[in-house]
Amino acid sequence: MKPTALCTTLTLTMVLGLACQRAPVAQPQADISSLENGIRVVVLHVPGSTSASIFTYLPMGLAGDGTDEAQWSHLVEHLVLRTTIPVASQEANAETLPDHMRLDFYGTTRNWEEGLSHHAQWLEGIPFTEGSLLAEKPAVKSECDHVARNLATHKFASAAWAQGYRFGRRHAAIKGDVDRASLSEIQRYRDERLVVLDKTVVCIVGGLEVNTVRPIVTDRLGKITSEAKAPAPVQAPGGSRDMTWDLDARHLLLTWPIPDVGADDYPALLVAGQLLMMGLFQDQELKALTGMALAGADLATPEGTFFYVSASLQPGASFEAVRGKLAQHVQAVRSDEQSVSQAPQFGRQLSQSMTSIPDPAMLKAQAPPNMTQAMIEGNLGLQYAMQEYRYGSHRTAIAEALAAITAGDVRQAAEQYLTPEEAAVCTLRPKPDT
Repeated sequence: MKPTALCTTLTLTMVLGLACQRAPVAQPQADISSLENGIRVVVLHVPGSTSASIFTYLPMGLAGDGTDEAQWSHLVEHLVLRTTIPVASQEANAETLPDHMRLDFYGTTRNWEEGLSHHAQWLEGIPFTEGSLLAEKPAVKSECDHVARNLATHKFASAAWAQGYRFGRRHAAIKGDVDRASLSEIQRYRDERLVVLDKTVVCIVGGLEVNTVRPIVTDRLGKITSEAKAPAPVQAPGGSRDMTWDLDARHLLLTWPIPDVGADDYPALLVAGQLLMMGLFQDQELKALTGMALAGADLATPEGTFFYVSASLQPGASFEAVRGKLAQHVQAVRSDEQSVSQAPQFGRQLSQSMTSIPDPAMLKAQAPPNMTQAMIEGNLGLQYAMQEYRYGSHRTAIAEALAAITAGDVRQAAEQYLTPEEAAVCTLRPKPDT
């Protein structure tokens, strides 16, 4: 629910409002299993910890919403949380991103079963109420206004882009579609789309041992049933388009269709995204024209996966100037040896993040003073489980490919897929009467 920047591949930052716990003395251990109904369960045991956070990843995201249903997934997220958690509670939060939704509970080894009960009820599907709908619509829209003021409209830009790219819309009613959703419509939307069991990942991270957690999780989550299905692909018109939306912001999004996560070229494109992120971050001229600029290979829709470069525009900056700067960085990854010289280093780092878990005590020693051990543990769980959600059975193969990646591999993939001819340009600007 709290507005954050669009997540880039393999990174996620979040503040968990928990008290500091004592540092563990042994390395965390991960266990991944599947329940009979298809839900995958990740248990990340941090020896010595007394915190326990639970995260559920679900295949309902902003880039997969239906035609003229922009942000309905985000509205569902708010309403699901409100079925069991009061507004003022600090124990839970959630976020909807382009490719998934995440529901969170932040607790301890003493109350973790209470948190698990919340997650089970969210997955089982408690009916929404008219009162919650009326209360949460303004909350959803206020997040849009907040990120627009702070030049961080990336995830809402992906929602608008999807309305244009997938359905041919010239205007995306990011807030208007939320306003028009009725209780029966949004309830049906949740029931039909949210809990696709074999695409759902539940992560429990903290001081709980696997043998303690597994039978309780199996009993509480293993009996859940759902008829929900992932949305079917559409015949997307695609292409570049100039769009309007009902946010007081301007945004530029460049996209390229790329192979899905199981393809041989995907690891090289992951590294290309990280290299581009570094280049965009270091470009002072670009910073004068934009807010945060992002790149990655994880923009997933029902029709396939896209590589993206995304930037919110500063007042007075022109789309042409920003597009030119972004295109220069993409071209550098395609043709400049210096720009991809760090590809092996990035590949090894990404590979390691998929196959090993950092020591929380070491991270705590390097973290800012206000970041507690519980926050660090939560972030470990967030990253590890997001990788499991996104890559699943492909994780090992991707990690092995990343460990062996070369600068030539990255340039070759970029030259093949990130061509000017294949780029779709989406400009978003306020509608004149917005």
